[in-house]
This record gives sequence, structure tokens and C-alpha cells, in this order.
Amino acid sequence: MTRPTCRIVTTPCPATIHTSTSNPRGFIVIDKHQRNPTYPNVFGLGVCVAIAPTGKTPVPVGVPKTGFMIESMVTAIAHNMTEILDGKPPTHEATWNAFCLADFGDGGVAFVAQPQIPPRNVNWSASGKWVHLAKVGFEKYFLGKIRRGETEPFYEKLALEMMGLRKIKA
Repeated sequence: MTRPTCRIVTTPCPATIHTSTSNPRGFIVIDKHQRNPTYPNVFGLGVCVAIAPTGKTPVPVGVPKTGFMIESMVTAIAHNMTEILDGKPPTHEATWNAFCLADFGDGGVAFVAQPQIPPRNVNWSASGKWVHLAKVGFEKYFLGKIRRGETEPFYEKLALEMMGLRKIKA
């Protein structure tokens, strides 16, 4: 039996991607399973994904993507690739939720948006010096976790679920 091959695209590359995989600005067009509708063996995630803006802006900018949103995309793709390799159709969808600690030196802003793209079910933000300290702590935790080869320890998943943050739709 021949296994299907898949390609994951993580950066916009209009010069090398066929026009039927991307929009005019070079961002990869995807369906709800993170796959390109024309070439279902091409997956898109992260900053390369074409997400329609919610409104017009004076300068045409892309929709921002947070790390948690990208982790959501990666998780859905990993589950979907497993299903495809097992001969099943993909069923997992990323939530595109956002959880961010934005550091501004001595302070910062924390926000949660569920989902990141409106209309939202949850929209919360706060600012202060505590965000800077939380960001420093999170960076140390994250790098330590990666060095140990852990992707999502049970306590991290539990804490995120207690906040109502999930990476894939139930």
C-alpha cells in the first residue's frame, strides 16, 4: 500500500507556491482541517495562512496570529495527518483561540480571545508590570519544557482547560 505524502507550508512564499494554493498576497488558502482545498495533501499553518480580515483598514495588513493559535493549528494538523495515514478522512479542527502575554519592557498586556477572529465568545485583556513578569516566567517554563522533550504536560493542558482554552474543537 502506498502511503499518501503531505506537505506542510509555514511561510508565505508567492514565488514558489502555485497560485491555486494561495491568495494573491501569497498566503495559503486552507479549509477547516488546515488543508488546501485544491491540493488536500498541502497543509498550512501559522503566519502563512490566509485568514480573511474582519474589516477594511487603511493599510492592507494580514490578520495577526498568536503562538497559541498556531499551536492549535499544529495540533489539528497532527491529528488529521494521523487519520489520513490510517486511511480515514480528517475530522479535527483548530479552535484558533488566542492566549497572549505581550511584553513591553517594564509592563505588558495579556489577552484571551475565543476565537481570535470575531465574533468572539470570550474577550478579556489586562495590563501591568505583572504581565512582564509572567512573560519572563512563561519563557523560562516553555524553554525548559522543550529541552525536556515535552510538548503538552498534563498540568499545562489541565490549566488551559480550566481557563476554557482548547487547541482543537471538541
